[in-house]
Amino acid sequence: MITLANSLTVEKVSLTYPRSQFPSVSEISFNLAPSQILSIVGKSGSGKSSLLRAISGLERPQEGRITLGETLLSGPGKFLRPDQRKIGLVSQSGDLFPHLTIAQNVTYGLKKWRRSAKKKRCLNLLEAVGLTGLEKRYPHQLSGGEAQRVALIRALAPRPALLLMDEPFSNLDTMLREHLRRITVEVLRKEQTTVLFVTHHPYDALAVGDQVAVMHHAKIIQYASARTIWENPASAEVAALFGSINEIQNSEGKSGPPDWLRSDQITLGSESPECLAKGKITAIEFLGSFQQIFVQPDDQSQEIKIKVPASQSYNLGERVGVRRNP
Repeated sequence: MITLANSLTVEKVSLTYPRSQFPSVSEISFNLAPSQILSIVGKSGSGKSSLLRAISGLERPQEGRITLGETLLSGPGKFLRPDQRKIGLVSQSGDLFPHLTIAQNVTYGLKKWRRSAKKKRCLNLLEAVGLTGLEKRYPHQLSGGEAQRVALIRALAPRPALLLMDEPFSNLDTMLREHLRRITVEVLRKEQTTVLFVTHHPYDALAVGDQVAVMHHAKIIQYASARTIWENPASAEVAALFGSINEIQNSEGKSGPPDWLRSDQITLGSESPECLAKGKITAIEFLGSFQQIFVQPDDQSQEIKIKVPASQSYNLGERVGVRRNP
């Protein structure tokens, strides 16, 4: 059920660990509406997990306020313990209890529920993630993807006001991660759960989040929809997180800093005055469905990388013009 108790407000939160001269979280503010999913993405050390620890109650911020619904979790003179916050957590490793069956793991947080309600909730969640019939197994009898699904539904079982997910797919290979990502989003939508999803993988962030927050050096440097983040990054740091970027100065020269464009935002063609740059091809990499072309601009600026279809033919030393994609 969607209620105001599922909304999250973070106001100017800062966290610095003991013996550290730099903050891990610096004056972060945002609002997360009930049943919405926020992806928090950034490089290692950007402060993502520290922010989650502050929200969960595992760390106490030195400044700012954190409110879940109408409940102040952390602020001046107030700090609730993690077990008082009605927050679920899914970690990178899953952390299932090895001595408990899958059913016992899933219902671990349902101690006050009636036995029949526990069983129904467990079976419904197992069905939702495609694990029907595995309730009597133990964690060591599961694959990595199955264990991660059990960790997800164990956190969801008590219907937390907020779910925190810390790099839940990082230990999985690409195909399994994509499969589990789809299942996870479907279950979260069905449960109408408010979620903070932390990842260093940019495409997981785009695929999962209604909104995406990009962290860099302990701060959120852009907070927007996935499409806005991709199409209109606020800075070169944001653009670079989603793939290598090119700094391109117009071939006729212009004032101000150069444009920064991803390799899929530009293409090759014949030389002409309107080209972003002109130069010759210095390397060609065949990468299956596409090839990566390296062009050295005539002005001796940074080498440019362009992705083009594998069906297009280019030669080393060939002169080309670099254009923005239509």
